[in-house]
This record gives sequence, C-alpha cells and structure tokens, in this order.
Amino acid sequence: MQTGSREVTKHLSATVEKSDGDFDARFVLSAATPDRVRDTIEPSAYTAALRMDKLIALMNHDPDKIIGYWTNLETKADTLRGHLKLASTRLGDMLRELLVSGVPLGASIGFRGKGEPNKAGGVHFKEIELLECSLVATPAHPRAMQIAKHFGIDLGVESDPTPADTLQRAKRAILSAQRTIRN
Repeated sequence: MQTGSREVTKHLSATVEKSDGDFDARFVLSAATPDRVRDTIEPSAYTAALRMDKLIALMNHDPDKIIGYWTNLETKADTLRGHLKLASTRLGDMLRELLVSGVPLGASIGFRGKGEPNKAGGVHFKEIELLECSLVATPAHPRAMQIAKHFGIDLGVESDPTPADTLQRAKRAILSAQRTIRN
C-alpha cells in the first residue's frame, strides 16, 4: 500500500469498425434534423432508397465526376447511412487517400422531393426520390459525415480537432494523394 497516491482507472467508450474490403468508408448520408438551410426530411421518406442496390456517388454533385457508388443503404434512428465504394480511377484513388488520411469529408444527397414549409423557415420533405449522393467538403447537413474508415480503426476518443489541425491533415493527405496519382 502506497500512501499519498491512488490508482486511477479510466474507461473509454469506443466503436470499432473495420472495412471488410467490400467498401471504402461508411457515412451518414442524411438525417431528419434541420440542415444548414433549415430543411428536414421525414425518416419514412428514405424507404424507397432502401430498395436500391447501388446509388451513384459523385464529387460535389458534378455529374462529370463519378467517383463510385453507395450500397447497403439503411436507416438507423433518424439517419440514412450507406457504404461508399470508390472507383479505381485517379479521382477515386485520390479520394480514398483523403479518407484514409482522416480528412473530414461529408456526404450530401441529391434528390427530388415533395414537401411543405416547416416552422424553421425551410421545407419538410415527406417524399423524396434519391438521385445521387456526393462526397463534399461541407455537407448541407452537419451530421452527414464519415463514420468508418477504410481498413482502419476509429476509436472515437480524440477531441474535436482545431481548424489548424484539420488544415494540416488535409495538406498532408493532398500531398500523399498527389504522390499516389503520380506513381
């Protein structure tokens, strides 16, 4: 027995997920809570999307920048989630490198819908036709972010990075991606 000291035990909650090789990352694609323009989507509006085998993946909603596809679409609580499989192209390889490097990319759905004005000043969509989902730097919905890393483990124990930390990680990832493309 030591005097003056005590044993400290710390417990961390963690979610550990690893890609099984069939996808490169898992994302929240959308959620029922208000997005940046105060629009909301009824969770039941995602039902038709759940029957899709594959959904086209674009970069920044640009139809000329096809990067792969989304699969395994599912709803969990009020979110729409999916697995991203990147194409074996220069752009796909660059995005894969950014994701592996931890660059915080988001997802943004492209859809047509029917809705009514909501109390927050946006539109509440009760029906949507999901057309595509893009990787973007700034998603319309702040919850539409990556939740599993390609071949990696995310323990979820880091605190929120500062903007300077995020910028440094992005610079390193871009340089690494450029080296990958040149090789």
